[in-house]
Amino acid sequence: MHSIAQHPAVRRPMSLRRRRALVVATYVGFAAFMVTLYAGYTAAPRWPFWLGCSAIILFVATAAAFIALVRAPGYAADVLDARLDERQRQVRDHAYRFAYYGLTILFGGFSLLVMYAAGSNASWQAIQDMALLLPWLTFLPGSLPTAVVAWTEPDILEDF
Repeated sequence: MHSIAQHPAVRRPMSLRRRRALVVATYVGFAAFMVTLYAGYTAAPRWPFWLGCSAIILFVATAAAFIALVRAPGYAADVLDARLDERQRQVRDHAYRFAYYGLTILFGGFSLLVMYAAGSNASWQAIQDMALLLPWLTFLPGSLPTAVVAWTEPDILEDF
């Protein structure tokens, strides 16, 4: 790990408690964002103004929580190899492996769900309704390794 005492402007590493709170905020915020989108999508005849404002606020809050995780000092999930020591590389690789296995199970379940929906009498409507889950399939692959590293890495104990 790099030394934090090299430059006075360098920030302290984020605590485990704060990283975990940001992980929870990121996923709860994204889930609330998706629920808001679904409520707006199913609202008749058009989106209520307050739902649109809520969706924008939730999206910005979720993005801010995720960016805070990515920019945290000591972060190792998406850093180039040259900037990481061997332990950090192992942590990063473990996070990507864990995310890969989790996403494989998720995509497998989603595929079974789509196949089941395609076999029902109202298959096209069911598949159209499940299309609302697609943002999860784009958000999770990019965020899950970050969340795993933020959740599992212990606090860095250094003199400040």
